Amino acid sequence: MTQIIFFNVCVRRKICLKNSVGTKPTAVACTTLPRATSSVTSLDACVIGMVGESAVLPCVYNGTFGLDSGDVSVEWRTGSELVHTSALGKDGEVARSVSLRNGTRLVTDVIRNGNVSLLVSDVTVRDSRSYDCYLTRPGVKSSAHLCTVCLSAAAHFTHPVVLRQGGAEGEEVQFICHSRGGFPKPRVHWFIDDTEHPLVDTVRTYSTLLPDSELYNITSILSVNVTHDMTVSCLVENRLLSENLTSFTFGVEASPMVGRASEAMWMFTTALCVLVVALVVSVVGYQIKQDYDRRHNPQKPQESEDSSIADQKERVILEHLNSLTETTV
Repeated sequence: MTQIIFFNVCVRRKICLKNSVGTKPTAVACTTLPRATSSVTSLDACVIGMVGESAVLPCVYNGTFGLDSGDVSVEWRTGSELVHTSALGKDGEVARSVSLRNGTRLVTDVIRNGNVSLLVSDVTVRDSRSYDCYLTRPGVKSSAHLCTVCLSAAAHFTHPVVLRQGGAEGEEVQFICHSRGGFPKPRVHWFIDDTEHPLVDTVRTYSTLLPDSELYNITSILSVNVTHDMTVSCLVENRLLSENLTSFTFGVEASPMVGRASEAMWMFTTALCVLVVALVVSVVGYQIKQDYDRRHNPQKPQESEDSSIADQKERVILEHLNSLTETTV
């Protein structure tokens, strides 16, 4: 028999009921009590029920009327639809029960401490709705409303997987993030080089509702141009469960053509820089040498000029002597 455990905590007029089936917690419900004293404890709260597991809709009656007086019945309804009814006999024992939704029963066969909580087995997405508990007593025509509890179904998504699709060198590449079997519909976040990528025109997300279980499969597509080596990952966020599931990081290298072009440009730029530096050094060196020669040999130009004049005079004298010799003969 499944064991149901309850923990009641009252802090500043706030009651929280945490329930679990066996050792696995399945639901938490909290509500704030009214200031006025009431014979009925109302637990208006939402319970998270995992799909395929059991959940407890908590309700406690703390009135003065004894539930062990006989001919008392407990009813659970959703709207006008009867979900479960139990008739209590002497000593608060459940004499008979009728479940109009298969897999429901009161959490205990003997009502003690006013615990009339309902156990819902094998939760489905269709069970996500609001439930009301009523108490019917002998001699009272109308039923007393005890509790309103909403049940929210939830399911874990699988860890997302990222795949790369197509894209020739220099073209747009698509990355596909896929996760399945969760509820409710999640949000998908993309990360490039560990930085979240904004959800703009480059991201398209599709959800598919499975007809049998009404759970979601989610597919998100990121389109990006790979211009450098990068890492890509996606995250699936289930807000109802406060659960974030991250894919493995997908490493992407830039295409070989882009790599070769970048390398050639780098080599050309480096060679050009070396050539310019060599030219500048040559010009500066030549200028320094000219300045040095002018400072240390200032007379050389004048000496050269004097030597040229002496040579001219010598040629004139020789020519004159030659003319005198020819005349004497």
